[in-house]
Amino acid sequence: MYSRDIEDGFLLRDNEKLQVIAKVYSDIFVNKEHFARLIGVGRSTVYEWFKEDKRVTFNTKSKSKISQTFGLLDTVWSEQYRLVEEFEKRLNDYKKIEHPSTDIDRWILVNLKEIDTEDNQMSIERLSLNEIDVLLSDRMKNRSASFMFEVAQKLKNQDRVHKALEVLGWIEEQKSSFWYIHENRIRHFKAVLLSHEQIQAWDEAIDILRSLYHGSNYHLKEPEILTLLASNYKRKALYSPIDTKKYRELNEVDMELMTSALCLYEDAYKLKPDNAKYYDAVNIAYLYNIIDTIEKEYANKKTEIISLYKELSMIWRIDKSSWWEVGSDAELLMLLGEVDLAILKVGDFLENYSVKEFDIKTTIRQLELYIHFSDDINAKRFLKFLKESFSYIKES
Repeated sequence: MYSRDIEDGFLLRDNEKLQVIAKVYSDIFVNKEHFARLIGVGRSTVYEWFKEDKRVTFNTKSKSKISQTFGLLDTVWSEQYRLVEEFEKRLNDYKKIEHPSTDIDRWILVNLKEIDTEDNQMSIERLSLNEIDVLLSDRMKNRSASFMFEVAQKLKNQDRVHKALEVLGWIEEQKSSFWYIHENRIRHFKAVLLSHEQIQAWDEAIDILRSLYHGSNYHLKEPEILTLLASNYKRKALYSPIDTKKYRELNEVDMELMTSALCLYEDAYKLKPDNAKYYDAVNIAYLYNIIDTIEKEYANKKTEIISLYKELSMIWRIDKSSWWEVGSDAELLMLLGEVDLAILKVGDFLENYSVKEFDIKTTIRQLELYIHFSDDINAKRFLKFLKESFSYIKES
């Protein structure tokens, strides 16, 4: 990071502001590699941004992602500063207001035993179940909202969804500046938790997601809410309203919700970056076939699934170490009748990589749901292979 006076008539550029932000928020930034992962860009891009002889202007998406990562308002990019020191003071003043208990939080984390650190920075992500339990006391309510939000995310990753919702409730009660700045992001995360299989509060999640969709342009920034809304519509359409562990009969399926789900998946597919389209693509293909089964007069959608897969294959660079990507590719092949190739790809993955029990069980549940409504022979073969593989993994 360099410190210099900007020549008269010149203002700090975007990348110059980023260097100051990285210095002030070093506990979030950590290093260039970590920062690249946080905002989802390549390391080479980040290294270009930090070259001292470069004067770079960021696009709107990059600005929003950086602002969100550091908990800053997007106006930080439009505000004009001539001096590095002037901008640094502005950020430090904001930090004092925004994170009143950061020092206390850091002290507690540093004094917890056996915490791995990177460049001596605290890392909530690396806390164990016991370490999180130390933090979950009544005093937790008095901590900064940004800190609690990270803890709630960690709890969700630990599959402690009810506790994550409780912590999120504390954030809502505070109504701090963090809440007002990140209200959409917090409500989005709440909808994720409410949609979880442990909660299944689909209607409440739908209400939140609808308001995010209709009340702002948040879905353009985070098209994942369209996917989540579509998934909740699909669940309500296909699962029994009395017992969510049971499926509806074919004549009970809510076709209006199914159509809405399909349209939302299609919108999400269009809005997401190329390497994130696969999840929506496989759901579109599943819904095509289920709707085709229920509505006999509905046009056969296999040609559309073929076109969809061809389009996706041209832009999607599959991460062969990711179960979700390899599994989704296999599911699409299975839906196209290429079940042997689907089994081959999954078999190759399982020989070379590990898979979480939750992940493979999620795929199995998706297949069981699809088979209930379609009676697809290829899907039955694929499901049999997955169950046998899962049993082998559990025994080994």
